[in-house]
Amino acid sequence: MQRRKIRNAKRGNRIQSAAKEILAQAAQFDRWGTLALMDISLRYRRTVIGPLWITLTLAATIVSVGTVYAALFKQEITGFLPPFAVGLIVWTLIATTLQEGSNIFVASGHLIKAVPAPLIVHVLQMIARNVLIFAHHLVIVVLLYVVMPWPLHWNIMLVVPGFAILLVVLLGGSVALGMLCARFRDIGSAIVSGLQFIFFLTPIIWTEDSVRGTAFHWLTRVNPFATLLDLVRKPLLSQPTDAEQWLLGLAYAIAMAVIGLGCYARYRHRVAYWL
Repeated sequence: MQRRKIRNAKRGNRIQSAAKEILAQAAQFDRWGTLALMDISLRYRRTVIGPLWITLTLAATIVSVGTVYAALFKQEITGFLPPFAVGLIVWTLIATTLQEGSNIFVASGHLIKAVPAPLIVHVLQMIARNVLIFAHHLVIVVLLYVVMPWPLHWNIMLVVPGFAILLVVLLGGSVALGMLCARFRDIGSAIVSGLQFIFFLTPIIWTEDSVRGTAFHWLTRVNPFATLLDLVRKPLLSQPTDAEQWLLGLAYAIAMAVIGLGCYARYRHRVAYWL
């Protein structure tokens, strides 16, 4: 009994220390935000438009694929293209962050061994970089609104809490996957393949209105990526979100925050030995 109390006390101290470290580093936005900007600048130096090349590529994909699938599903292009475009932009943020997050500690191994900085800094830098690129992609949404305008309502402001929930999930998921893949390198390839499979199960190319059946309804509810995507996409399109989606989103955020914090508290001192 005494040993169990000691173990529980040590576990509580580890979690408390990890939580303080994460919050302290998250508050230093100027540190990891500047690192993210430098990372983007170095990646696209000596180019004219920099990261907007990614936006142009994504815009070409949206126009070409969206036009084809609108014809296949026999839907009006003005009704199909905006949800598809916003969905693909949000999915790009989700997939890129999780893929890079699973490899973040391995890719930063030389810095982790050389610079005594908290591991969470590398994760925050990676997420900040992808959020900045996501902000560039929002230019596509603005252009679509100019060409194919849709009604704007007050619920567009719900994109802020929806995006916050998504970021919490991505942060917790990146920490957990990054430590898991640092220990077991094969899992990174499985994550890439799994995300490609999940893409087709998530209502991005297809919509809930274009398919019928109870199975598809439950698929959009069971699939956490569908919920997280809609919490950002629907407000941007001024579409209503129901209470069930918000409850599910909060549940996913809390679950991933607990998992990420637990992994960070338990394994952050071991990562350097796995690299």
